[in-house]
Amino acid sequence: MQNSNIEKLVDETINSLDGAGRAEAKPFLLTRIYARMQNEAASQNIWTRAAAFLTTPRVALAGLLLIVILNLTIIMQRSAGQTNAVQNTTAVKDEFAINVISIYDVENQEP
Repeated sequence: MQNSNIEKLVDETINSLDGAGRAEAKPFLLTRIYARMQNEAASQNIWTRAAAFLTTPRVALAGLLLIVILNLTIIMQRSAGQTNAVQNTTAVKDEFAINVISIYDVENQEP
């Protein structure tokens, strides 16, 4: 009994496809799609084109490499010039050494 019921359902399912036809698109669909694609491409302004150029892997990698090289050169220059700066600042510190505890204690320290 169940076997005949299943066969009946299978036959109904297969027969339901008898009247089905091929799906058809609206007329000039491809032309409309091409026209919309051209309008979107034409509507891009200079900023979107510049962003598209800058985000290409070549340009982005070159920019990052340039930033890293600039940072390394600045670090190397500062580390080379830092030893001279330390020697020069100690001489300046000794020159301006004052023994005044407070600015309100006015004393004549010269004899």
